[in-house]
Amino acid sequence: MSTDPRALDGRLVHLGIGNFARSHTLLATQRAGGWGVSVVTGRTAAMADALNAQGGKYGLVVRGPEEDEVELIDVIDEAYAADDVDALKRLVADPLTAVVTLTITEKGYAAGTDPATSAPARLALALQARREAGVEEPIALVSCDNLTGNGEALREAVLACLDAEAQAWFAEHVDVVSTMVDRITPSADAGAGDLVRERTGLDDQVPVVTEPFTEWIIEDGFRGRRPAWERAEGVQIVPDVSIHELRKLRLLNGAHTLMAYAGQVAGAERVDEAISHPEVRALVEALWDEARSTLDLPADELDAYTAALEERFRNPRLADNLIRIAADGTSKLPVRALPVIAERGGPAQAPGEVSAVAAWTAWVTDRVRAGHEVADPQAEAIVAAAGLEDDRERVAALVGLLDGATDELAAAVLAEEPRLPRP
Repeated sequence: MSTDPRALDGRLVHLGIGNFARSHTLLATQRAGGWGVSVVTGRTAAMADALNAQGGKYGLVVRGPEEDEVELIDVIDEAYAADDVDALKRLVADPLTAVVTLTITEKGYAAGTDPATSAPARLALALQARREAGVEEPIALVSCDNLTGNGEALREAVLACLDAEAQAWFAEHVDVVSTMVDRITPSADAGAGDLVRERTGLDDQVPVVTEPFTEWIIEDGFRGRRPAWERAEGVQIVPDVSIHELRKLRLLNGAHTLMAYAGQVAGAERVDEAISHPEVRALVEALWDEARSTLDLPADELDAYTAALEERFRNPRLADNLIRIAADGTSKLPVRALPVIAERGGPAQAPGEVSAVAAWTAWVTDRVRAGHEVADPQAEAIVAAAGLEDDRERVAALVGLLDGATDELAAAVLAEEPRLPRP
């Protein structure tokens, strides 16, 4: 898409462009109309190179239980590699830019203050460039990551990279908005590109595959301009997203995390296989019962949500691989499982959530001992802990890597591991 900036209502800059953001944020922005989009990769330049080679276009494959729908998304003007900080500074310093959205994963908010490794640090540099350019119009930072209070986490991460004067400017000129996004987006299969080419004519090297269900809840915290995202299906602008965040985090993401580990321990490879395994399914039910008790929402609403989740999980044509979901367990479990355990009164009152942690310790142990890598920010520590021969020491060391874990939880996990379903 090549758009005359003078004709645009505004520009959106997205950090951490990948499949997830392209299945919801950019789709909703295209539906909103009138906005240009510039995207920045999370790590390597590969995605930027591919998108630029395709003129910013890509195919969105919505994979239902029986058939696929394909839509051409043509809202990206330009794509940049993560290390092109000068481009990011130029974009954010431009008065036309009014919104920055982010999908940098949970661990991205604890990446520190080094711009070489931290997206919040790079964003802080770009905001300083906007301040130095004298731009007075407010800019909104919008987190789209699976993290409770993601807006506040983003605020803290960026402020930690600014000096006192820049922090004062930030308070006057920057809005930080929390959102909750719910759309399962697995890795594209080998045939997705062929399908996009057949339906649209685009030779797409980076197609996106997603499910029919979509929900994006956005906090109404904008002082400046924003896209009219509410024009898109499944988008709501609300005063407070917190209860929606918890519902999704503890029911969808919590079940995903449990299945990622328990499913693989039981011999499954995909989500639909895991939810169809009777013993894994029973663990999911237990986790849902515990998580529901911590959510201040009507029972019928929760019933409808979990019923929809099961239908989504069972979609055989989505074929979401458990190994993809299993990444970054030390970042996910402390925000998905441990808070429910604490709110329920401890491990004895939350055996379903304990099973999620036990499935993780069992899975990483199996994986390390088989000589496979574990994708996790604490991978080296996991390898060392999983190699301990004494089970009590091994489990204690692994559970100790989870922020907020207790000795009581380690003991419960040690007892639960042998009860997990195996092939």
